[in-house]
Amino acid sequence: MKLTYVGISIFVNLLFPACTTLPDHSNKTVPVEDRTVTESTYQEVISDSQVVAKAETTVESHHPVIEREAVGYGKSVSEQSTSPVALAFLNDADKYASAGDSDRAVASLERGLDIEPKDPWLWNRLAAERLEQKMWVKAITLAKKSNAFAAGNNQLLKANWQIIAEARLALGDAAGARKAKKMARRFSREQT
Repeated sequence: MKLTYVGISIFVNLLFPACTTLPDHSNKTVPVEDRTVTESTYQEVISDSQVVAKAETTVESHHPVIEREAVGYGKSVSEQSTSPVALAFLNDADKYASAGDSDRAVASLERGLDIEPKDPWLWNRLAAERLEQKMWVKAITLAKKSNAFAAGNNQLLKANWQIIAEARLALGDAAGARKAKKMARRFSREQT
């Protein structure tokens, strides 16, 4: 009984001082982000969103294996089921990639994925960038992620399997590359 009382008293002594002592934050100032909206910034946002909503994807491909038209990049937003936000990031990525700035293209695509994490076109485009950067394993992983969200879009599935095949071949996995090429041909046949 005495042991239980000692245990409870130790517990209470440890618990209450921890609950009653507060750290002193009175000297610190916490920065606050200014999120006030002025009329001019509101008008800029509205005009930018209207431009993006009307945009069509007519960006040139820089990927040597997969042409944009072959996977439907040249189609309108509604045909691709791509949001205007994702489209804006895809266009930015293509602009950076065509200028030779692959790192900024990747950064743009990753920002797009932060906003639209289920957009298969962003995942596909990021996989293609990683393929060009010779990051084979990442390219495979990203293409598979795109496949997870690309149900029903055979052109995109074909392009993803082509990326997987090329990356597996670069890794020395000839059998895996053959399987991926077979899958790409399967989706190619299902398109027609």
